[in-house]
Amino acid sequence: MKKRLFLLVTVLVLCLASLPAWADNAPLSADGKLNAVENTVYGMSQEGALLERTKVLEMDLYGAETSEAVLERINSLYEYVNGTGAASFITKLNAVDAKVNDKLTAGPAKTRIEELENSVYGKAQTGSLKTRLDRLVSLAYPSGTMPTETITLPKDSLVKIEFTQAISSKTAKAGDAISFRVADNVFVNDVLVLPKGAAGVGNVKKVVGPRSFGRDARIDLNFSHVYAIDGSIIPVYIGNLAKQQAKTAAGAAGASIGGMIIFGPIGAIGGAFVTGQSVVIPEGSSTYVQVTNDKSVNGVVYPVSK
Repeated sequence: MKKRLFLLVTVLVLCLASLPAWADNAPLSADGKLNAVENTVYGMSQEGALLERTKVLEMDLYGAETSEAVLERINSLYEYVNGTGAASFITKLNAVDAKVNDKLTAGPAKTRIEELENSVYGKAQTGSLKTRLDRLVSLAYPSGTMPTETITLPKDSLVKIEFTQAISSKTAKAGDAISFRVADNVFVNDVLVLPKGAAGVGNVKKVVGPRSFGRDARIDLNFSHVYAIDGSIIPVYIGNLAKQQAKTAAGAAGASIGGMIIFGPIGAIGGAFVTGQSVVIPEGSSTYVQVTNDKSVNGVVYPVSK
């Protein structure tokens, strides 16, 4: 009896301990979904009641309000804008951006559409964002239809990345966000899954200052994920394959920082990474990461007429 009671208590404790992990995977609230859409479209969350914010988004995206209940309208906005399907707003925008600019550009979706229109038409257009984006898709792809295919990006696929900010051991702190982007297109067969310029997310894991016996400072980084062409999250990390590829690519010009090999932008040399006893990862420096697990992506089929 005591043994059975002990087992029951143990199971209960384990279940309670796992609750935070369940909470992390909880679905977004209506406000969370609206924030996500606003950040994608405008680059920041907006203020006001849910209904008013929903109306503004619908007018900008569709050119008209819909008549469903507000929660259904928010769900529809979220699925259209931030969904990972081939017909989603972000998939179409990324596909056109990659086609026109040979890379993804940064910024809110509304600004990116305006910049694409300036490149294609010579000026920004009017109308709903959906109509304007569909028009750009028709111009960017010869058939008028964006050719997509659902494909698996294999575990341990190598991804070259470059830092979009300098990171210094003098100023960096554990927990600081770091920004980087995909440096080269990644294809699976003839399907583009990770476009050049796609954003990456990570943070500073630990910073160790200069130590005795002439040991320089150390910066340890966590690479969390990059975003695929359909907006889906691709978890990445520094594994042995990534370390070896970076070492091979960097050669004598690389620097070992926090257990990884970093090689600098054009013109930089290995010594540029160490200033006195501090360590600096210059903006534009590159390294490699690898994909953590197999991941299904709605990619864009190449070759298409360029």
